[in-house]
Amino acid sequence: MEQAPIRIDGETRLLAIIGDPVSQVRSPEIFNPRIVKAGHNAVLLPMLIPQATFDDVIKGVMGIGNLLGLVVTYPHKERIFPHADRVGQIGQAVGAINAMRREPDGSWTGDMFDGAGLVGALASLGQTAAGRRILILGAGGAGSAIAMALAASGAATIGIFDLDGNRAAGLAARVQTHFPGCRALATGAEVAGCDLLINATPVGMAPAFAFAPFAGELHPGLTVIDIVPKPETTSLLALAREKGCPTANGAAMISGQADALLSFFGIGSA
Repeated sequence: MEQAPIRIDGETRLLAIIGDPVSQVRSPEIFNPRIVKAGHNAVLLPMLIPQATFDDVIKGVMGIGNLLGLVVTYPHKERIFPHADRVGQIGQAVGAINAMRREPDGSWTGDMFDGAGLVGALASLGQTAAGRRILILGAGGAGSAIAMALAASGAATIGIFDLDGNRAAGLAARVQTHFPGCRALATGAEVAGCDLLINATPVGMAPAFAFAPFAGELHPGLTVIDIVPKPETTSLLALAREKGCPTANGAAMISGQADALLSFFGIGSA
């Protein structure tokens, strides 16, 4: 069935994805068909805001009257934080946000949705994070957001492995502070005893022989998610499928994040 065209008129509300650069962003082609399907008169546009002029430019952008909200990508996720009047629990825990919406009173609410995409990828497999024993490879920005979102979703334990042990320990401590019901710890890359393995490192984008740094044997009771968007089948995912593991890739995470962000902006599915 042919997709209806995007509607642009005097009543159109704007969403902007801001970053520096923005030539690589794929969000408009993911978000705009969903917006049209939901029947909303809105459009998502890329907007290049240079790092050097960010603080001056963002004030003007936020003053645009028909701006519904902002999606934030590299390198502005930390820098946008003080421009929000209030920040949700995940954003507070991570210390960065990747979305802000204008409220009816003109104030701005921000939060972090990178981890929500992972929760959405799990949902695409008919799974949740509740009660799970999880190993996350990578304690960078993506790993941090994912850890917080999984802890908020009821994970039982989260082991965090990073080549920088101090970074892994710091993330585990923050998870434990913000979500004391989840046991979080810096750990080795051993998959034994885990039922969910997440690669939040860029290793999957390396040549086919490169593997994410896990140790031990994959088994059918272990769900494996590799968050890199390309290639669609990484070495880790290929091995996991060979071993009978349920798997999801970066595309499933991107789709889940898009759904969560549009819901945040008040644009649901039709």
